[in-house]
Amino acid sequence: MAKVSIIVPIYNVEKYLPKCLDSLINQTFKDIEVWAISDGSPDNSVSIIKEYAEKDNRIKCIEKENGGYGSVLEYAIQNITTEYFLICDPDDWLAEDAVETLYNLATKNNTDLVVGAKYLVYNDNNEIVYNDSKIKNINLEIRSETVYTLDNDELGKALFLTPSPHSKLYKTKLAKEIKFPYHVSFTDFLLYTVYVNNCASFVYTDKALSYYLIDRPGNTMTDTKPKVFDYHATVFKSTMEQVKDSKVKYMYSHMIDHLRFIMCELKKVNNHEVKKEKSAIIYDLLKLCMLYKKQINKESVIFGNKIAKYNSLLLNRLTSKTFYNRFVK
Repeated sequence: MAKVSIIVPIYNVEKYLPKCLDSLINQTFKDIEVWAISDGSPDNSVSIIKEYAEKDNRIKCIEKENGGYGSVLEYAIQNITTEYFLICDPDDWLAEDAVETLYNLATKNNTDLVVGAKYLVYNDNNEIVYNDSKIKNINLEIRSETVYTLDNDELGKALFLTPSPHSKLYKTKLAKEIKFPYHVSFTDFLLYTVYVNNCASFVYTDKALSYYLIDRPGNTMTDTKPKVFDYHATVFKSTMEQVKDSKVKYMYSHMIDHLRFIMCELKKVNNHEVKKEKSAIIYDLLKLCMLYKKQINKESVIFGNKIAKYNSLLLNRLTSKTFYNRFVK
């Protein structure tokens, strides 16, 4: 019986898929099943999956109509029966002992979430750079192989590890009720944030367990088209709806930190009319954060005095509109 499911959401990635699947079937931890899910992929990906499935019965070839990344996650999480799962995007790959390391840390420490470091792989020159998976410029210490819990008010530190799917092990039962919007990108942010809200403990390891191809053509993480901001807005709003009245410290500080990131991305858009339209959408998201103004202002010290003051201005209804309009010009 498999103990860990590996979800591989697949769309138009035939060039990268074999390397990903090779890394999964060669894991030192053998009690796995691989849910290779084609999200209506128009290329040759399904044929590649079937070839691997014929050689290794741990690989499941699943085809579904296109619904976007979130629809794949939702389908898989709703149907897997293993105690744990992780996600490996098809243009990325895992270190040989990734699953073994994550699983052992989860079971040894009885934790709901395990997060590891990763390697960044640059597509143009194949340079590989170690990344500790920690969000920078945050005044919080996250020590390797230390258990952080909701009870001691330190679970929220997990929110300042990068939300991408890399090097993360989830407990399946805690993700079953998470709702995903379809046909948008960045739903990995929603999964990670809402999951942290649902769990009670996590452990981090500074060992790099996955390889993240960060700059391939077509990767939405490097895309600045206007539709990207619609994706961000949809995911942000859905996330806020699912973390209402959170007991996790730093939850809403994390959310406004992400909103500042979206605002910075908006500044890169050169079309003034588009920027004006999208800024109105993001301002509506800012008003959702205002509901938690007191908590955010109290916690913003972790970002330093400059950002703390910036957050205070954004969350004050008397100054936010003027301040925000000046920002997006």
